[in-house]
This record gives sequence, structure tokens and C-alpha cells, in this order.
Amino acid sequence: MSIHNKSLALLLLIWPTSQTIAGEMEISATLSSVESSIPIDAPSFNLTSGFNIILNYNNTPTASQAAAFSAAKMVWESHLVGYLDTVSNNNITIDVNLTSIDGVGGTLGSAGPTTAKLGFENNFIYAASGEMTFDTADTDNLEAAGTFGDVVAHEMGHVLGLGTLWSSSAVNIPGYQELYIDDSGEYTGSSALAQWQTEFGQTNATFVPVELAGGPGTANGHWDEVDGGGGLTGITQSGTGKDLRDEIMTGWLGGSTYISNMTIAQFEDIGYQVVLNGSPVPEPSTYILYAIGLPLLLSRRYR
Repeated sequence: MSIHNKSLALLLLIWPTSQTIAGEMEISATLSSVESSIPIDAPSFNLTSGFNIILNYNNTPTASQAAAFSAAKMVWESHLVGYLDTVSNNNITIDVNLTSIDGVGGTLGSAGPTTAKLGFENNFIYAASGEMTFDTADTDNLEAAGTFGDVVAHEMGHVLGLGTLWSSSAVNIPGYQELYIDDSGEYTGSSALAQWQTEFGQTNATFVPVELAGGPGTANGHWDEVDGGGGLTGITQSGTGKDLRDEIMTGWLGGSTYISNMTIAQFEDIGYQVVLNGSPVPEPSTYILYAIGLPLLLSRRYR
């Protein structure tokens, strides 16, 4: 079975010969092609406060790789601090696989939720577990560029639900959050929208624009930017002047990555208790002192 057909390959990363990050995000087809729905944890109705990402390494990472995963975990745990519903537990376990897939220039990896847990007071569906797999032949290149940490944080964001759990009906578990209709380009979650209006000066907006270019995996799962990441959007963050192009959950990797309050607030829309930034969070690469001063590869596409 190819990686595109795996039941948990929600977000596939491919590095073509042009050195762009690309891939597939087959949310509905992937989750329903093997199972009728994501497996669901039984609720206990005893919510433990807090939020905890557990990384389960199926292979021994290098010191720099482990640092990248730990930095991404730290970033998300600093902003996601609990649930708005009673759930079975406060953990999400992410299996991390570092292995040979197809060599340099092929598939970089995959990431996505593998089981779900449900909240019953406010009707949210959450990821209970997930998996991220990376091709070691390609991670070496990302590490050399100083951007492996950014890719890890981006993919971990998808495991947690950004772009993957916007619509419960899209993963065959209807009756929970419905914040996005495929191919509409309009994300309607109120918390992220409020930040889009204030943080990025889009006062009269009625939705947050979602990427529709880039094909399956990029389209319908990221914030919108110039196609291919090839130019500035002209939409900048209040107080910093950072262009939306460089926000970590856009579809193409920018030159000075940051996590916006809009992205953090999106997790409130899908049921998390969140802590917003006073200022943008530095890119994960900064936390682990990855190759400071090295130029970034341009126009690399996330999936």
C-alpha cells in the first residue's frame, strides 16, 4: 500500500526535485477509506486540567531531531492548556517515526490524527492520538537548512486539528464542530475570525481565507497566501509588520516563521482552552538554535 492510501496519512509531505515541500492531505477519503470513522475513546467525565503532548519515538532520533520535536511540543503546550469539554484524558499521544521511505526527493513523510475523543457538553471532537512519519533522507536536508523544527511544528499543528478537524462530518463523525466547507475557502470559526479582524487588520471580514491552491494536501487545510508562497500578501500582523506569508500554518514555508494569535485562537474554535501571545512566538528553530544565519530554501510547500 502506498503512503497516499494509509489510513492515517492525513498530511503527506513530498519534496520534489525543485526542493518544494508538497504532498497530500486526504482528510475525508483517508479516514473513511479503511474505517467508517476515527476510533473513539470512551469518555470518563473526569476532566484532568492541562494539556499534554506525549511523543512516542518508534526510532531513536538524533539529538537535533529530538530537540526539534521537543521544541514543537513546548510551543503547542504553552498555548493549548486544556479542553472546553469533558474528555477521557488530557493527553494526546503522537507516534514519531524516523525512517527511510523513498530517498531524497520523494515523500518526506505523513502526519495526522489516528484516534479521536469526544466532548459532550459543548460537542467538540478532538484528536486523541496521531502519527508523524519523516523520511530521514529528506530530514537531513531540512536540518541543514535550519527549518526541520518549523516543519515539525507545522505538522504537529495539523495532528492537533488545524485543517484536519475543522469539520466533523468530513471525518465521518457528524454532529460536532462544522467550521469549514471544502473548497469554500472560508473558515468561519469565531475566535480565529476575531483575531483575523484585529491582529491582521481585516476589520470587516466575515471569514478567514483558506488556501485553495496547491492541490490536495495544501488546499483546504491552511491559511491563504500567494500561490506557491512566491510573494508577500500585503496583509501584515499588527505591531510587528510580519507578512501573513510567514505564518506557520500557511501552505508554503516562509523566511521568518511565526505563530499568530489567529492560529492559536483557531484551537479555541475546535475546543481547546488557549493562551494567546502577547507577541508572536519565535519559530521553533529559534528555540533549539538551529543553524542561525543560514538562508532558508524558498517556496517550500507544507502538507
